[in-house]
Amino acid sequence: MNRTASLAIALVLTASAAHAQVTTYCTAGTTVQGCVPSISGIGIPSPYSTSGFEIAVDNVPTQRMGLIFYGLSSIPQPQPWAVGSASYLCIYYPVNRTGAHSSGGALGACDGALRVDFNAWRAANPTALGSPFSLGQALYAQGWFRDPGAAKQTNLSDALRFVLSDGPPRMVPIPAGTFQMGSDAPSGPPYLVTQEEQPTHLVTISYPYWMSETEVTQAQYVELMGTNPSQFPGASNPVELVSWIEAQAYCAALTAQQSALGNVPPGHEYRLPTEAEWEHACRAGTTTEFNVGADLFCSQAKFQCSLHSNSACFQWGGPGASTVPVKSYAPNAWGLYDMHGNVWEWCLDSYAGYSAAAVTDPFVTGGPYRVLRGGSFGINSHWCRSANRDFIIDPGFTDRHLRVSGRLRPSSRPVTERSAA
Repeated sequence: MNRTASLAIALVLTASAAHAQVTTYCTAGTTVQGCVPSISGIGIPSPYSTSGFEIAVDNVPTQRMGLIFYGLSSIPQPQPWAVGSASYLCIYYPVNRTGAHSSGGALGACDGALRVDFNAWRAANPTALGSPFSLGQALYAQGWFRDPGAAKQTNLSDALRFVLSDGPPRMVPIPAGTFQMGSDAPSGPPYLVTQEEQPTHLVTISYPYWMSETEVTQAQYVELMGTNPSQFPGASNPVELVSWIEAQAYCAALTAQQSALGNVPPGHEYRLPTEAEWEHACRAGTTTEFNVGADLFCSQAKFQCSLHSNSACFQWGGPGASTVPVKSYAPNAWGLYDMHGNVWEWCLDSYAGYSAAAVTDPFVTGGPYRVLRGGSFGINSHWCRSANRDFIIDPGFTDRHLRVSGRLRPSSRPVTERSAA
């Protein structure tokens, strides 16, 4: 294998309580069942993105119908929801509902929840209240739910104020979700699946996050770090010959720079994506071996040979034997470029074998091997599959390419960890 590795930087914003543009106000009343509902926002509210900002109302009585509604202004003096009610209406009319559903949870408990990705809801309802939405626009949201025995037999949560922004530059919002990680395709051609990708197992990413839309370019790397280690020069080509340790240094420098500019919420940082975040983002909701389908052809990504057409995409020693500028090929369904080919991409994790058990927010620590994903220009199509894994024992090893994928995440909410064997 010609390992031409890269580093990817993905930005993940997993909590918004620290985000100055997302704040709570008003007071939630205690329900007749003793529940105190609490509203929050996770991600970045945007007038453009089609996902990436979840409004959640937690601590709701279970198995009750409820909904999240929003308005364009708040009430300076919140109104009691009804005579004798413990909660308050905090939003001026007109208001708009974002859809009703059951709070779920175990009967008789307070672990029910109401959730909506507001960016996705806004995109799916282009004529909704407030449309067209604009940058800098403030919106206000509350949760409503059934509370038998209370005034009106209903109750309200506290309220959320959020300001629509355009999100981090050059970043793509990735929704929370559950996907099948790994591959159960045949071990022979054209997929050549290995035991490292098995058993397949359900993985849940419990938070929306942001990931860089492209591999980190040489221009971006030089601007921040002052050097260009790349073998294949080009301002728009991905930076190369960057080790895992150097990738970490880039993330730290990017966090410091953007924090000084006021672009990073307190308690958050840029970092490499976990392996599970990477595969979730690469698949973009697909279940096939590639995010473009069951096959990968030379017109769809930068790699050396397609085992699906049995043809070389370029000849070694020729003009095509190099990386290409980012965005040379179409993005996946979530707007990410070059998740297949061009350059390998570092992940945050240590390498460990898979278990068949379902897992939430996995993050492997303690092992000597670092994970690489995505393939590169110098390998065959099977190495570019969404589930394909490679790893290197030396985190100081410099390969040829780097996608910098950084995550902006709160230090107060670490992802689930498991140790490498």
